[in-house]
Amino acid sequence: MAHSEIQYPIISDATRNNWRRLHTAAAGKLTSRANKLLSTKVILPVEYFSNKDNILVIQQFISFCLENTLSVENVLFSIGISLLKRVGLIKKPHVQKLVKELLASNISPIPEVENYPLPEDEFDLLGLIYQCFMLEGEKNRKGSYYTPREVAANMTANIDFSEGQKFFDPCCGSGAFMLSLEGASAEQVFACDNDPMAVMMAKINLLLKFPDEVFEPQVVCCDFLNGQLSGDWPQTFDYIVSNPPWGAVIFDKSGNPITTRESFSYFFERAFGRLEAGGTIRFLLPESVLNVKNHRNFRKFLLENTDIQSITKYPGSFSGVQTKYIDIQCGRVEKSSSDGNIQLFTFDQDCPTTALSVSKQCFYLTNNLNFNLLSDEDYHRVRNILKKGKYSLKESIWALGVITGDNKNKVKTKRGRGMEPIYTGKEIEAYTLKKPSRFIRYERTEFQQVAKDEIYRADEKLVYKFISKNLVFAYDDSQSLFLNSANILIPSIPGMSIKAVLAFLNSQLFKYLYKSLFGEIKILKGNLMELPFPEISPEINENLTELVDKILKGDKNAVKAIDDVVNTVFGNC
Repeated sequence: MAHSEIQYPIISDATRNNWRRLHTAAAGKLTSRANKLLSTKVILPVEYFSNKDNILVIQQFISFCLENTLSVENVLFSIGISLLKRVGLIKKPHVQKLVKELLASNISPIPEVENYPLPEDEFDLLGLIYQCFMLEGEKNRKGSYYTPREVAANMTANIDFSEGQKFFDPCCGSGAFMLSLEGASAEQVFACDNDPMAVMMAKINLLLKFPDEVFEPQVVCCDFLNGQLSGDWPQTFDYIVSNPPWGAVIFDKSGNPITTRESFSYFFERAFGRLEAGGTIRFLLPESVLNVKNHRNFRKFLLENTDIQSITKYPGSFSGVQTKYIDIQCGRVEKSSSDGNIQLFTFDQDCPTTALSVSKQCFYLTNNLNFNLLSDEDYHRVRNILKKGKYSLKESIWALGVITGDNKNKVKTKRGRGMEPIYTGKEIEAYTLKKPSRFIRYERTEFQQVAKDEIYRADEKLVYKFISKNLVFAYDDSQSLFLNSANILIPSIPGMSIKAVLAFLNSQLFKYLYKSLFGEIKILKGNLMELPFPEISPEINENLTELVDKILKGDKNAVKAIDDVVNTVFGNC
């Protein structure tokens, strides 16, 4: 999905000032926006447009609202009125009841907005306009990124309402999932959100979705994590589908089994408690839940309490954020099992979605319970490699590079008197270091954080890139300094020289293993300590050491020879 950061080119200084007023307490009904929320930079939600040809029209409309200092809630209410009029619903008694309730809360229609020629081919015009009003910081703070139509449709596909099943979205926003439902009646749909404007939009959208039914939308404004749902609602639901806030941090409660401190995990846990036996819960989540250490308790909760049925990976990301996203679908069962398979889907709206069957045993290969989405062939290969391991790097010496606290003033591109080279992650290649391009005056007391001198000045040490998709380790015997984009390892593996350890770490087999088990863009100490080192003979140790020496002298042909030796040691797994 496309994403774009767009600054409106047609707004004046007065508009910028009006934007600030609209997003501060001075505007009355809107809450205060802190930090960079006063910026006029807006993240245009390109992925939320049904028709990209509407982008310019929407931009012009937003600018019109800003130039005239129109209240966001009044604008949304006016658009809602216009939409209800367009389909002939506005005079129906149940619709009038909602309109009167909104008017009683001091929301007012704006004739100019009602008559503004807005597009008629958008899936969720209200949600789209609201997202366009939101400033970047506000979206980040609230974790407010609405679900694109094709994603919502995919997550609600195949839901069966034929026997009166109930649907619930605890973080409904403007109602994208509810709008995507097929075969439901209004009385089967329930939702809540803690944003009053989102609730208003969701109610109007439901009226538009079910034009032939007479009903009051079952959408309430409440904090699902701490509040109570309507007393006459069902206690459990057959389907719970949602895109909860990401990144919003909350404090753990005593006895809570999930301790990630990120709000989406709490939403899932609480929602799962409202799931009917045999029901299905499906949440849109950041891809990081699959393998980041901080989410271990969330993965543990899923493994111990749910029947994980499928994981779907989506291309792209939401506008304004780099995080890719997935959805996880789970069932409610009396007792979970580590056996069986899940379905891994890769979503592509332009062609049929393909599936891969993944053994749940893949999720138990690491201490962090990473959700390794491996084929059967890869799973068996990884498991066989792990079985060959006898030693690990747990008894080794580890250190961070220098953290100066002020690289701009303390790290120079030209070498001055009393200065020495300091390497960064960019200068680290497999086995060797590039020529240094940075220099520093090493005064320990002037830096924010440093390791022990005996580590930096060790006769031999290994250094590796911290940010990298692959393992990249280099050898250093020059007692050089490194910045914190590089980490330091002095390994201790019985029967292996430091160069033999280097050979294993840079081998294709170890790169494959690390990527299969951890799949992160950071090379973390905890993950490295799980890598399996085999017991080798003195002859193999000497051979690997000599091959590394050849590489250090410029013989790159020795790289393949090292891979052959490592593969042989592991039985050509």
